[in-house]
Amino acid sequence: MINKRYFFIGIGGIGMSSIAQFFHDKGNIVFGYDQNNNRAIEILINKGIGVTNKLNLDEIPKDMMGDDLEIIYTPAIKPDNIYLDYFISKGKNKISKRSEILGEITKTSKCIAVAGTHGKTTTAAIISDLFYSYGIKFKAFVGGIMKGYNSNYINTGDDFVIVEADEYDRSFLELSPDYAVITSIESDHLDVYGDFESLNKSFELFSKRVKSSLVVEEEINIKKDYTFSIKNDADYKASNITTKNEGIIFDFKTPDSYFTNVFVKIIGMHNLKNVLSALSIIDQIKEIEISELLPLLSNLKGIERRMEVYTINEKIIIDDYAHHPTEIESVFDTINNNYKNKSTAVIFQPHLFSRTRDFMEDFAIVLSKFDEVYLLDIYPAREEPIDGVNSQVLLEKISSAKKEIISKESINDIVINSNTEVISILGAGNITENLNKKIFANE
Repeated sequence: MINKRYFFIGIGGIGMSSIAQFFHDKGNIVFGYDQNNNRAIEILINKGIGVTNKLNLDEIPKDMMGDDLEIIYTPAIKPDNIYLDYFISKGKNKISKRSEILGEITKTSKCIAVAGTHGKTTTAAIISDLFYSYGIKFKAFVGGIMKGYNSNYINTGDDFVIVEADEYDRSFLELSPDYAVITSIESDHLDVYGDFESLNKSFELFSKRVKSSLVVEEEINIKKDYTFSIKNDADYKASNITTKNEGIIFDFKTPDSYFTNVFVKIIGMHNLKNVLSALSIIDQIKEIEISELLPLLSNLKGIERRMEVYTINEKIIIDDYAHHPTEIESVFDTINNNYKNKSTAVIFQPHLFSRTRDFMEDFAIVLSKFDEVYLLDIYPAREEPIDGVNSQVLLEKISSAKKEIISKESINDIVINSNTEVISILGAGNITENLNKKIFANE
């Protein structure tokens, strides 16, 4: 993996871009294509990695077009993509999926994998932040841009590697982690799995690939070594929970110890669950003394678009990646707990036609909890439109008194002019592309 040439198809994907940085930092020549410009692309370009958004073979530098060029692609790329089709037809270049490459990278260090329908990115970022602050040598491939690092990739050494074990396309079955935590299992990616039983079976297969220790949320019915919970009795449990404006105080029980008045700089019970999942798997690593990491929770840096809170003209603005009904529910519950009796609005961009179809009723129920609802058109990502599935259909099912379809370009005006006290901007697509965060004063 040194002194080679790599071409990434879909390099702007959050999982792809971290691997691109890994290869670049090792002295390889890296170039990539992506149809979109985003924060990940910006980071790559700033590191000197070449990127094109044009579908033209002439865009690839001539000195890279030999048979030694290795191709890495994301499953979101379709077989008829001009680049992928060319190299498959050529038949001489090594071609690998992102998940296969990540699986190879993780073999060189003790691997900590974070799996689950919800919470993977935040949990992986918490582990990474704690490791960095404590001085542990590690690499991290995280599914979001970590604040304070301005990257989704950290490299301080080779003792450990922290990765998200992505269930989409069964990618996590390429991993054989030493340690793993499963944060949650809930119906999603039904375009791949068809039903919950198939999804759950995939998680069961993943659990069998864990070599040393597997910690699983207590309510999940999968064979595991240890459990964690913020609600029920478990091997790892958070209790006596007190919510503060700047964070949460809780008691932390492990199989061997009990710690009182632990403070963590996050908001939301779903994020406390992510903290607990991170601590539980760290505690399984014999080389690390968990008690020495607990004070570092007070300085967690956080991650972009994960419960980011801003203020403007005394209004609260929450920017979050939530794109599943359960995740939107978690955002609403956090608002209800931290900003009691304030009026609420949500600006939401549905992500994927298939997800919108599969959870149409659930989306309508949770979005109706907000006083005002503003919907963008569905972000298609890798999908083609599905007949009868669109934001207008969803809007008609929502019972909020004020609701409408808007464009991305109007988000700033709504944020500035709305009289609502708490405005949530939610979605996993490009909803923040036109959002002018310079108008905010960060809390």
